[in-house]
Amino acid sequence: MCGRYYFRLDGDDLAVRELKKRISRYPLPDFAQGEIFPTQHALVLVKGNGSYVPSVKPWGMHGYQNRLIINARCEGIETKKMFFPHLHNRCIIPCNGFYEWINRNGEKDKIYITKKEKTLQYLAGFYNQRDEFVIITGASQNMMKNIHERTPIMLSYKVAEAYLQGGYPLLVDNDDLIFQKI
Repeated sequence: MCGRYYFRLDGDDLAVRELKKRISRYPLPDFAQGEIFPTQHALVLVKGNGSYVPSVKPWGMHGYQNRLIINARCEGIETKKMFFPHLHNRCIIPCNGFYEWINRNGEKDKIYITKKEKTLQYLAGFYNQRDEFVIITGASQNMMKNIHERTPIMLSYKVAEAYLQGGYPLLVDNDDLIFQKI
């Protein structure tokens, strides 16, 4: 996990309205919408003065031998040379859901995973000095274990800003997920 996620600024709930308002205040370059792939420039939210500000960054950090790393395991990230210097550069990645693939009889089925409440969600992440970001993952819980062993750290609207300020622990919350075969 997480090899792709979905993001579209659709709907009229509070989180979407607030995000649209913040985006309109900043001259941002184009960012990917729909199904987001590694290396694409995606919308992320970073710590600003008293709140968060939108930014556009490429998904994936270039590591050893220029290998692209798109996720970071929450267990032990503080001991990884590639990640430790950047853990204070927290970001949240707005999304509507993410994708996983499961093998069934030799064929891969694409599964779209989202929260039951179907509001905008945020994935925990951080970025490096090149402005490249990764998504933080944790061990899957509950029904998600049947899909994949890793899950992105999903944050609700209520705790996303607290995470940016350094005040939210990295916990996997796999409750209330909906799984749809694509």
